Amino acid sequence: MKNIISVIWPELKPYFNRILFIISLGIVVSGLRVLVPHYMQVLTDAWMAGKQEDSTYIPWIIAVVFTVSAFIRYFQMYWMKFIAEQVSVKLRKDLMQKYLYLNLSYLQKFVSGTGGLISRMISDIQVIQVGTQRISDLVREPFMALFAFAYMVWVDWKLVLFVFITFPIAIVIINNLSRSIRKYSHKSLEFLEDISKTLKESLDGTRIVQSYNLQETMGDKFNAQSDQFLDSRRKIISREELVGPASETLFAITMAMILAYIGTQIFANKLTVADFLGFSFAIGMLGDAVKKIQSGYVKLQQSTVALKRYKDVLDKGDQVEESDNPKPFPADWQSIEFKNVCFSYGSDQLVLNNINLKIKRGEVVALVGGSGGGKSTFVNLIGRFFEPNSGEIFIDGINIRDFSLKDLRTNIGLVSQDVFLFSDTIKFNIHAGDFTKSDQDIETAAEHANAHKFISEMELGYETIAGERGTRLSGGQKQRISIARAILKDAPILILDEATSALDSESEKEVQKGLAALMQGRTTFVIAHRLSTITHADRILVLEKGQIVEEGRHSELVEKPDGYYKRLVDLQGSI
Repeated sequence: MKNIISVIWPELKPYFNRILFIISLGIVVSGLRVLVPHYMQVLTDAWMAGKQEDSTYIPWIIAVVFTVSAFIRYFQMYWMKFIAEQVSVKLRKDLMQKYLYLNLSYLQKFVSGTGGLISRMISDIQVIQVGTQRISDLVREPFMALFAFAYMVWVDWKLVLFVFITFPIAIVIINNLSRSIRKYSHKSLEFLEDISKTLKESLDGTRIVQSYNLQETMGDKFNAQSDQFLDSRRKIISREELVGPASETLFAITMAMILAYIGTQIFANKLTVADFLGFSFAIGMLGDAVKKIQSGYVKLQQSTVALKRYKDVLDKGDQVEESDNPKPFPADWQSIEFKNVCFSYGSDQLVLNNINLKIKRGEVVALVGGSGGGKSTFVNLIGRFFEPNSGEIFIDGINIRDFSLKDLRTNIGLVSQDVFLFSDTIKFNIHAGDFTKSDQDIETAAEHANAHKFISEMELGYETIAGERGTRLSGGQKQRISIARAILKDAPILILDEATSALDSESEKEVQKGLAALMQGRTTFVIAHRLSTITHADRILVLEKGQIVEEGRHSELVEKPDGYYKRLVDLQGSI
């Protein structure tokens, strides 16, 4: 129990005063409810003694006690459930903030991918919420049990001895069941995470799934994972529901012993029928309280498992570190420099190996090479989407780690081969949250990207919803909107990662004109497989196995008869 409290208490601490108030209400409810056995005893005595006056007003006292306690319990439950909702919302907000700033390398290494992260955001927090709601039982029912127990002692302390016979057995049973439930709860959440991953992959890759006739394969995989989840839930449910019969069996044994004892005491004129009736009500309340405590404890166990998984991401998820005293990004910077930069994705094999390079402001630098050569990694390091294993990157002699991430990334424009569009208007996808941009600014950027014409031909124009990941647009249209977004940002550093790969020849020609104008006076990194798009570059870096093996202008590199770049040019034909 101490371990559970240590895990969940930090989340409840901000609501301490309200929880204290809820506990106070629980004490009041318990105190009122325990009056019922007492008044039932008094009422029975009145009947037996023929006191009609007492028999008339006592039932109304019992009715008032039930009514008042019911309304107080309503407020108690309302506040506890609302606190549980607040905790859930806060956990989701905190996790969302964590997700937004996670290091890309962590996301790529996360075993269940983004589907698993979504599962922790939704399913795990739902389990935490249910467990938190049951805390009200755990703060109210112990007082109910305590007051009922005190009343039983007041009636006849010897009767309580029978409770002590079965109570330790109940503790042992509950602890064993809870341990098993905790184990299968962890497995259940892992299976649910796998289900979320498979579902997301199947939906994101619908075209591939259908093209390769993978519907049956993915369906079988999903069904197998669902069956594993169902089996784990069956084991949890069987143990959860076993708590009730186990408790009731022990309660029945206890009642049998008490009834046998009371019978002897009544025949000996040491207890009355009224004592028996009052005691029966009290032990019923005690049994009900114990069952609720046990059930709440089980739910809290499951909640703790989910909370630990949640904190695993929150505490261990790699987040790009911000400088405590960030330096202002220099407006008139003159160079970007790589010094002894190495990077790997967690393995021993380096993706970039000892990169040393200085780039002047305004240069157009193209990166070419085979897949896995480190081109995308190179540009991702500039925006600190990844952190180098060793070495440093400087802008005008200032380590980029000394800038705030916001300042650094504000100065970088990106057009990626893997175009991402929000499920929002085309207008939003171009201004990307910069609401200071006018409609004219947005349209001008779209014109430079050769996108204005097809946008204007749509019924809603710039207010057209792009769809999730831009599903309502063609690949070329998405690419041009992405280019318009970078043009509008007007950042001094531009990264073009296969920016024209999805365009037809005619559109590419028009976009290249806009890009040429955009690159004027800007430091541009161009990643390209189509070498015809980089002949104008001031410098071409040829990357192979994480190292710069060649460097120079197009005209210089094609003159190297055995050069890597010359071989690439020959493979692609005339440029």
